[in-house]
Amino acid sequence: MRALLLSAAAALILAATMFHKPLGPAPVVVELFTSQGCSSCPPAEALFREMAHDPSLRGKVIPLAFHVDYWDRLGWRDPFSSADWTRRQQFYTRALRLDGAYTPQAVVNGSRQLVGSSSTGLRAAIDEASRQSAAGSVRIDASRNGATVTATIHANAPPGTDIMLALFENDVTTHIGGGENSGLTDTEDAIVRRLLRVDPGTVTLPVDRSWKHLGVAVFLQDHATLAIRNAAVAYVETPPAGSR
Repeated sequence: MRALLLSAAAALILAATMFHKPLGPAPVVVELFTSQGCSSCPPAEALFREMAHDPSLRGKVIPLAFHVDYWDRLGWRDPFSSADWTRRQQFYTRALRLDGAYTPQAVVNGSRQLVGSSSTGLRAAIDEASRQSAAGSVRIDASRNGATVTATIHANAPPGTDIMLALFENDVTTHIGGGENSGLTDTEDAIVRRLLRVDPGTVTLPVDRSWKHLGVAVFLQDHATLAIRNAAVAYVETPPAGSR
């Protein structure tokens, strides 16, 4: 347990110096396939937490954490896991011609993958992706009213591109009661709660009232290659206590 906490702390120290020079102009979506049942995942989640809370990266790097479900049978059911997120990882496994899926896996702009706890590798991949030419255009506005989030998407998507919308939550703390991370209290960010294909216009999303620190990302993803060509993000204020 002590080694696990130290590795997460070391990842935070590394992440604090990840970007020592300005990124390029293109926004970058970084997906993490993770699980609370995986002992190798907390350092990767610590890197994502740093990216999620770094004001200099706001709107430039968009982290999204997908909790897969294939660890759930090994002593701890991750409350954020979903078979849908496992299938999304499998899509990348095929598109990127990998031998198989693993955790923690990071996928940068849908076109490059690496171990999610590699600070050096992530830094290089994000920097490179930020200097690629974006395609199309996309912008999003979002607001919350109690149990719903309303998002308005403005997008000009190239042919063969899907407009994808992800609702995510930051600052969620879980006491893990079993599995490889048993006894760890973990605070995680960028937890994807919803993912759907949308059209330009307004979308209303039902949300649990207990979800507090929400954001909505929209990105243009090539239907065939899964490469992400452009992206935007909006953050939703935490509702006041007693709001309906």
